Amino acid sequence: MRRPVLVLGALACILLAAFLALLAADVSRWRDALGADDVRYRAAPDVNNLWNPPTFIAPGVTRGMLGVADDLAFRRAVRALRLSRLEEATDSEPTLVLQRVEAEARLQALVAAGGDPARRSRAMTLLAVFRLSMRAANPQERAAVLRSAVANLQEAIALDPDNDDAKYNLEVALRRSRGVQTVQGGPAPNPTSGPGSKGAATGPPGSGY
Repeated sequence: MRRPVLVLGALACILLAAFLALLAADVSRWRDALGADDVRYRAAPDVNNLWNPPTFIAPGVTRGMLGVADDLAFRRAVRALRLSRLEEATDSEPTLVLQRVEAEARLQALVAAGGDPARRSRAMTLLAVFRLSMRAANPQERAAVLRSAVANLQEAIALDPDNDDAKYNLEVALRRSRGVQTVQGGPAPNPTSGPGSKGAATGPPGSGY
């Protein structure tokens, strides 16, 4: 009886060692991919398959061990926002419409997810910027958007008092709410939010965490 037990124990040790070796390789791949793909994103944000390295084990296992799921979600939301091309006033191009729907959904998910207050604050800021950049059908709709954006930006500042992007864009929203234009009010708030900004929507998604 003892020999089969020893054999099974040895096999279990071999399998465990193999699993740990594969896991270590996957962890290394994830770490390399985050840095390398941040660089790729800066150069070409429309490249597919960013932050998605090939792994031996189910990706969710390694992501969970590294604790990078929230970081990845933020990176992908920022990328979706950048690809939605907020600087273009058009709202009739199907590709852009779908991209903007995706960007808004990803940002809303980050805001609702809880977790790191600074990250939630940045997501809330970007969501407000996204909404301020959209066209309004009438003055009433524009006023409602402004009220919502102001509330989001105030909450973003409460979550992270050092969020200069939120402060800058809150000033823009408050100026608009005092009665600039009603359909497309002046220059769109910039996700990079002026001098000294961390460049949340155009810089490397991994910066400033």
